[in-house]
Amino acid sequence: MDDKIQGIVLQSLRYGDTSLIVKIFTRSQGLKSYMVKGAFNRNAKSRSALFQHLNLINYIEAGKPNKSSLGYLKEVQLTTVYQSIPFVMNKSAIMLYVSELLTKTITEQEQNEALYDFIVKSLLWLDLVEQGYANFPIYFTLELTRHLGFYPKSNHNTDYCFDMMEGLFVHDYPLHPYYFDAKDAALLSRLLDASIDEVCKVPLNVNQRRGLLDGLIIFMRLHAPIMKDFHSHEVLKTVLE
Repeated sequence: MDDKIQGIVLQSLRYGDTSLIVKIFTRSQGLKSYMVKGAFNRNAKSRSALFQHLNLINYIEAGKPNKSSLGYLKEVQLTTVYQSIPFVMNKSAIMLYVSELLTKTITEQEQNEALYDFIVKSLLWLDLVEQGYANFPIYFTLELTRHLGFYPKSNHNTDYCFDMMEGLFVHDYPLHPYYFDAKDAALLSRLLDASIDEVCKVPLNVNQRRGLLDGLIIFMRLHAPIMKDFHSHEVLKTVLE
């Protein structure tokens, strides 16, 4: 009996008139790419709607992808039907941000169950909560750095700034421009090692949210160079109010 593969749809690109090329981050096999033939056909078994960004699915491989060719899949099913995300504009904007963030940073074909579980748990939390989620993008971005291997060191003291290049709090301001000043560094320190509920309860005004998120994106770019063409955080300016 074929084993079902659990996956998160990271990217879905139209190919020709009726097909899709999809990138899926799987729990057991890391990042995979597939061709979905006939996804836009009326009677297709694997309809294009199944491959919306960040859909949680399971499926069976009909042909294994390799370096020279794409794989195929069959028996695709949604494992979760989002209850609120598709219908709430602010949540949809957050999902656009998360989707681009993950597409830019998950590039290796390696298994990472902890990262997979973190993503799924976070998306389900966002779908279920009705309010108080404006800090979610900050939490998700910060926690993602943990899984990518450059989470900030928790060594904050009063009046310290945060050196983004070194990834730690320091007493003296660095000579380069990549740092949080003492005020923003103090806010950042409150969020370290906090749960999603704790982070989303921290009272932040719109300027603090924007400043922290913009700074974290710079931090990501310094340590994950593929982030240089990242743009979707601009959409979040309506969410971070």
